[in-house]
Amino acid sequence: MSLWDLISISDYSVVSQYPLSFEDLSHPYGFVLYRTTVNFQTPDPVILTVKGIADRAHVYVNKVLQGILSREQKVESIPVQVLKGQDLEILVENQGRVAYGAIHDRKGIFQNVTLGSKTLENWTMIPIPLDYDSMERINRLKNKYQKTDSVSVPAIYCGRFSIPDNSQIFDSFLKLDGWHKGIAFLNNFNLGKYWPIVGPQLTLYAPSTLFRKSPALNSIMLLELQHSPCGCSDECTVQFVERPILNGPTPE
Repeated sequence: MSLWDLISISDYSVVSQYPLSFEDLSHPYGFVLYRTTVNFQTPDPVILTVKGIADRAHVYVNKVLQGILSREQKVESIPVQVLKGQDLEILVENQGRVAYGAIHDRKGIFQNVTLGSKTLENWTMIPIPLDYDSMERINRLKNKYQKTDSVSVPAIYCGRFSIPDNSQIFDSFLKLDGWHKGIAFLNNFNLGKYWPIVGPQLTLYAPSTLFRKSPALNSIMLLELQHSPCGCSDECTVQFVERPILNGPTPE
């Protein structure tokens, strides 16, 4: 299920002349999609600048990825190719807050966005919550969308598995070889964010109390943002392992 499918059926959005922060939208966690239509002719390419972004953003033109902005890596500008009348979409991720440092660790976009020398206006903002109720709704909706031979990220990958009734269930750890960056859910419960290519944490803790024995089925959902190791026609896999892997390689 494409994330764009989920966004298209969202029943909540906010319209504003300029971008609003997560806090202004009363949306403390998850993602917000910022969308505007470019109403002027631009150079090719043109520099998109988003100063004061928190924390990480994927930039799309008509749903085609143009690049990534990052507060951590101090990337506030990227070249994009956009035509008059096309939609510019910025999917902003709240990567978490810390309990130290400066107060008011605001999230989202809280300064003007410029394309070349022009300030972009007339934004639609769509909050994307990732709480239990939201994931339960996605679980119900996913069967309404036909499988295709190809899928583009960001997308939600859903799978099911069973545990024999006579099995003993232990705490385990979700291992996501081949997956790139996203969030994992077990039976609609948010296990946390995975980003194995950055490390060092390569597994997510899955407490035994979240699993269900037969005849009930267990659901696993991955919101993958950047790259999946499988397509719709392939078999996507994850593993539950006995021990955590917390010492993976990290960028130099």
